[in-house]
Amino acid sequence: MSLRLNPLGWINPSLLKQLMLPVVALWVACAVLAAGAAYLLAGRSTNTSFDRLLADDAQALAAQLRWNNGVASFIASKETADSLVFDSLSLSHYSVHTASGRKLVGDLHLETAEVEARTDTQPIFFSQVSPHGTHLRAVALRLQPSPSDEAVWVMVAESKLKRRQVKEEIATAIFLPAALAGFIIIPLFYYSIRAALSPARRLSALVVAHGDADLSPLPVEEVPEELRELVAHTNLLLQRLQASVDEQRRFIADAAHQLQTPMAGIRLLVGDMRRIQRADPDQPMDAQVLAQLDEVATRGARMVKQLLAYARVADNTANNSDSAALQYERFDAVDAILEAAARWQAPARAAHKTLVVEDHVPAALDFHLQGSSMLLGEVVSNLLDNAIRYGGPHIRLDLHHRSTTLIVRVRDDGPPLDAATRENLLLPFWRGNHGLPDGSGLGLSIAQRIVERLGGTLSLLADSRQGTCFEIELPCGTASPGVQA
Repeated sequence: MSLRLNPLGWINPSLLKQLMLPVVALWVACAVLAAGAAYLLAGRSTNTSFDRLLADDAQALAAQLRWNNGVASFIASKETADSLVFDSLSLSHYSVHTASGRKLVGDLHLETAEVEARTDTQPIFFSQVSPHGTHLRAVALRLQPSPSDEAVWVMVAESKLKRRQVKEEIATAIFLPAALAGFIIIPLFYYSIRAALSPARRLSALVVAHGDADLSPLPVEEVPEELRELVAHTNLLLQRLQASVDEQRRFIADAAHQLQTPMAGIRLLVGDMRRIQRADPDQPMDAQVLAQLDEVATRGARMVKQLLAYARVADNTANNSDSAALQYERFDAVDAILEAAARWQAPARAAHKTLVVEDHVPAALDFHLQGSSMLLGEVVSNLLDNAIRYGGPHIRLDLHHRSTTLIVRVRDDGPPLDAATRENLLLPFWRGNHGLPDGSGLGLSIAQRIVERLGGTLSLLADSRQGTCFEIELPCGTASPGVQA
């Protein structure tokens, strides 16, 4: 059986691990700090206490000294002296001798020349290694009642082993309860955090259970307060996704419906041509039938082109099928509109209509947008194409500005639109009662989507008493003065 390791398991840990890791780390850090502090404090307290006891032993020996005519003597027996410094934990060593080196009592043999060179009246504590290699802690007490009396040194020493043993026992007594408490606290934290995360796990399972067939909002009644904002945003996302799915379904249904007519026409004309050919193989193709077939095929190709444009604009990747990929960049909106409008002067004259373009934007101002100038040109072209096809004989395109907003109006003087037409004019696949079969009802919808992608709005003005007037508002940020060449 092979063991498969997840190399990202600790790089991207679960939320439970992320919450438990600081708890465990804090406990380990506290345990280490507690052990270190306990060891240091126990060592300091132990040394202070044992030094005080060592000084008391030295004082007890010093109480047995007497001076007669300046000569020092130790009045107690050796057995008494041994009992004064007796310790059940560790054997103590002592020495009572004069400054000249005359030994009065004791068995301690240390190199104390540096200590005896001092004249302190207070106990002197020092550490030293005995000739046998034992680490000792010693105290030296100098006594000289009067300058004429002989100076006497009382020294008591004991092994440091017992100090270390007592220090370790105290540190262990402090550390062990803290360590044992951790083994109780950490499991409690684990199960508490696990229980607190159970609503998140249920919410995750509920999100996974949602699919294309179930885009209903997630319940928020049992969701913790910290997750309610996430659930609210998720519900908004599901709502937008449901609207997108519904729009796609409508688009597919409408596209199939719109393509059904030209496809049926093509099949009918092709069927007529085949019947004629079977009846008389030598008879040439009927020019009228070919013309009708070409007209129906052209209308179908145009509809397919607009369907693709509509879908691509919806994905923010609109592309003209006859051009290369669109370039998204910062461009001058006024220049793009005027350039597109200039291309429709000839079609307007061919349709025996006039197209007047007036630019009321000061030349010193530059209105820039981030996007594709080609797409904005398509919007203007679509509006002018509709006006030439279905509008009155006089068409106007006016450019204005309000602060940093560029305003474009395309107006014609044709018959006024009724209320139903105004209400449905921007809907996909909707066509008015103009009697012309070549439209697909997608042009204005594509234009509206492009304008919205550029951050603006496309609307049909409600106060047009004659003809039709479309207005485009494009927020351009800062209208900066133009740079003169």
